[in-house]
Amino acid sequence: MPFFIYLHLRVMKKIYPILTIAIIFLAMSCGKPAEKENKIIHNDILTTCNLAIQNAIVVDHVAAPVGSRRYVYASIAAYEALVPFYSEYQSAAPMMNGLKSAPSPDTSKRYCLDLVALAAHTYVSQKLVYKEDSIINFRKRMLDEYKSQMSNSMYESSIAYGDSVGNHIVKWSKKDSFSYFRGREFFLTRNKPGSWEPTPPDFMEAIEPNWGKIRPVLVKSVRDFTWEQPEPFSTDKKSRFYRITKEVYDTVNAKNPANLQTALYWDDNPNASVHYGHATINILKVSPAGHWLSMFSTVARQKNYSLIETADGMMRLSSAIFDAFITCWYVKYQTDYVRPISAVHQLIDSSWVAPIQTPGFPEYPSGHSVVSSAAATVLTAQFGEYEFTDSAEAEFGLGVRRFKNFREASNQACVSRLYGGIHFVDAIKHGKTLGNSVGQYHVNHLKTRK
Repeated sequence: MPFFIYLHLRVMKKIYPILTIAIIFLAMSCGKPAEKENKIIHNDILTTCNLAIQNAIVVDHVAAPVGSRRYVYASIAAYEALVPFYSEYQSAAPMMNGLKSAPSPDTSKRYCLDLVALAAHTYVSQKLVYKEDSIINFRKRMLDEYKSQMSNSMYESSIAYGDSVGNHIVKWSKKDSFSYFRGREFFLTRNKPGSWEPTPPDFMEAIEPNWGKIRPVLVKSVRDFTWEQPEPFSTDKKSRFYRITKEVYDTVNAKNPANLQTALYWDDNPNASVHYGHATINILKVSPAGHWLSMFSTVARQKNYSLIETADGMMRLSSAIFDAFITCWYVKYQTDYVRPISAVHQLIDSSWVAPIQTPGFPEYPSGHSVVSSAAATVLTAQFGEYEFTDSAEAEFGLGVRRFKNFREASNQACVSRLYGGIHFVDAIKHGKTLGNSVGQYHVNHLKTRK
């Protein structure tokens, strides 16, 4: 055998195995890479989802309690969709009223976890808003962004699983009596001295008089909480009722610029309107739930929260706010108490006007005081004493505010109702107490860490 042929054969015997391996790797690199693990692209996706709900609330012009219902079910859906992927967390279903375990993910598939959360959150929110296009269009835009960042199999499995959990939560939400009470909002005013009556400028009928009958998500019964009765109505100028009415009147008439700005900053009334001649213009404002969830998101970003930490925190906060609204509304329609503007008109000055619009429901207790105190209790338990900047009102032209802690923010929200002329001091004081009780109940009973 010629030498060059012999050498060629010897060399090829050594090269063939190497060449074979190289071809195999080349073939693998030409296709889509194998997905070995679940992935996360956007840790803060749920903040973006909440902004979509906020926009829908503004467009739908719904009352604050109704807005809180949208946030809570969407937040629970996102958390329950994520919890199977985190061994240190557990489902909230056993603690929630009537909630059964959500579907489990197929462990043979791989998922993009923030896409799972997005799918679950938006599946629920689009079912709860009135103008579904606002959420549908947002969801489509977000899905288009995700599609190019992963394989088709991961993309499809993530959406399918998130939607399955969302559907599970929607079915649960339908059993909270909300749909039953739609169309049954009529509330008969008693025309009794000291009872609530429609107030100017719109003289709206009572808003959500049956909200106190809605099923809470965690609290077993609103009757488990105690509250003090409001001050008895009196026309006697020596009575305490006259004094607290005069306090509202004098506080507003002092025209303190700082107080007025605080009243406007914390108004958070999605149903507010102004009148110019015969024209009525609705004012775009964030709801209380949206305001507090925005503050949570700010701090979560500063602390570099993970996706599951964010989902957990939002679920806890929105649950406490939702239950606080239900508890507050139950007391409001039990006490059926007069608003300051009605008392001032009757006892002091028939032409007096409050700087912010009086909402269309009974006065006692202050809704913002109950809800904000519950929120501050939950957030303080989670973050402790934490200084932060609140920018939730910036897009509505009210600037930003710096707070030393969540309790300072809550206390400011509470006293803003006096500055705005829509609440007596007792509704604020006792509203704080009730809200703290609801918040502490959630801290004590909602355990998500194993």
